[in-house]
Amino acid sequence: VEVIGTSREELNGQLGIARDFDCDKARYTVLLDNGQAIALKPSNLQESDKPAPASAGSWQRAGTASSSSSSSFSSSSSSSSSLFTADGVAGLSWPTIGLFVMGAAWLFQFLQGGGSVFGGNSSLFDADDDDDASNFGSEDRDESYLKGAVREVVTLDQFKSVLAYHSDNTGLPVVVDFFSHSCGPCRMIAPTFTRAAKQFKGQAVFLKVDVNRNYEAASACNIRGMPTFQFFLNKKKIHEFSGADSGGIYTHTGNAVDRASEVGVFLGLEVTARALEAFYQKHDPEKVSQAATLAQKYSKKTALLMRVSQEKYGNTPETTSRKSAAEAKESATGGKPHTAGATPMVKPLAEQSTEELHKELKLLRQELARREEHEEQQRQSQQPESSEGSLSESDDEEFPFLSLADVVSSGPHKVAIIGGGPAGLSAATYAARAGLSPLVLAPAFGGQLLGKGVDVENYPGVVGEVATGRGLVEVMREQSRSFGARFVSTSVVSVDFTTSPLSIFLNGTDSALRAEAVILACGAESRWLQVEGEYAFRGRGVSGCATCDGFLYRNHDVAVIGGGDHAMEDALYLARTSRKVTVIHRGPLFRASRILAE
Repeated sequence: VEVIGTSREELNGQLGIARDFDCDKARYTVLLDNGQAIALKPSNLQESDKPAPASAGSWQRAGTASSSSSSSFSSSSSSSSSLFTADGVAGLSWPTIGLFVMGAAWLFQFLQGGGSVFGGNSSLFDADDDDDASNFGSEDRDESYLKGAVREVVTLDQFKSVLAYHSDNTGLPVVVDFFSHSCGPCRMIAPTFTRAAKQFKGQAVFLKVDVNRNYEAASACNIRGMPTFQFFLNKKKIHEFSGADSGGIYTHTGNAVDRASEVGVFLGLEVTARALEAFYQKHDPEKVSQAATLAQKYSKKTALLMRVSQEKYGNTPETTSRKSAAEAKESATGGKPHTAGATPMVKPLAEQSTEELHKELKLLRQELARREEHEEQQRQSQQPESSEGSLSESDDEEFPFLSLADVVSSGPHKVAIIGGGPAGLSAATYAARAGLSPLVLAPAFGGQLLGKGVDVENYPGVVGEVATGRGLVEVMREQSRSFGARFVSTSVVSVDFTTSPLSIFLNGTDSALRAEAVILACGAESRWLQVEGEYAFRGRGVSGCATCDGFLYRNHDVAVIGGGDHAMEDALYLARTSRKVTVIHRGPLFRASRILAE
């Protein structure tokens, strides 16, 4: 390995040559020639194909042949020695060759799987795992989706477990929000996602994945921008889009629910042994004797059984309401309650086969993961309510916004402020203290400052929990409201400055809001280049928010287009994680402030 971006002395205070290294959990453990072992982040290191310095002398990197073995190899075949060497083949290093082989294998799997990175038809499960995949979620007991709640999954196994459970058991579609707490648009769209979960409760399952905490799931789903929403049905991705699109969430969730209804939803239903026996008597008499066994096998895989039956026989068995756990236990004991002294018959461990032990171990791990998740949810629910300035996703829903119809029908208003960022809120505070009862017209998410994923370090007196874009906006909003400012969650379409009072046209109503004065605090938007492919690749390599998407391209070469303060801030932010940052500017000098340009 070689150090990039800084010297080794600055990293560990020692001069040394990397003798060997190991990468585990996104950190390198490097063994120096002096025996010291240090842990470094990948952003400071990269694998090097350069030969070891001469001072290395007596040691070699793992996997490199010794000089004696190299010479004996050369003497064995003069023609082969020019092609195969201890350092590689035909001038290519062994790591490079390995990457080529892995790439070819991936491409072969990609083509064989119908264009899916995960397997056929964008499924997270390989074809060989289809039988076992549903075992992940056969015991998934989380039923928060029935109450319209959003569930966060923190591991890839949990993610696959939920997909498998609803594919094989309920048949419900799964909607996933890949987000980051440092992503402004992610915070903007979070309340909409929560409302959609409540609207589609019992019809779809809503999950959220923190790409920082659950990087494995984000990587497996090929997430390249945030927020990204993916829609799954029967373990296969049926749609995906990136960006804070409220309408897209409702539209595509509705489409997924409709598709699930066409295929079949079997929430709370099961196929009994008697129903399966009657079905086989009519369609496949040879399987009548297996009805009880198959009914037990598919007892928690109703949707899978129905799909298989429909595909094979063109018909499905009759379903009945699933028994509750208490009813099932009572039925198993012949209608008698289970006594404390009764012990179920369990085969001793010594008599169980290896396969049975593996299955039992898998079930135990699933139960342990479920309990840990349940305990974590209980801990979160027992935490005290967030105080003023907290970063709760529900803050926007709890803030007392006025009704759009009420403010339009009343008036004219003395002052209307268009914009809900720091400029608009500052104006609202001063106008409210002057007794003008200003009306702030802006979407609930609080302006451009919300996109600041890093701490707000240059605002006097703001430290601690509120020293973020969202935290600062929340405090400023509450401050102006305490003096009498009023807020409406809406977007302004246009303003007619020729009338008196002025006429403000809002999204969602045909009537104009009237105001004697208007303060414009509209903020700014990203300036796109309007070049070919720019729109098509947004969220897939092209981004307008470094704090949102920058970490997804760590150890990559990136380019920042622009020469102002914003461009310099993004370049500095990306320099923390990216391998190389190139700033592209149309002029000979940057327009940014001197300190940022330097």
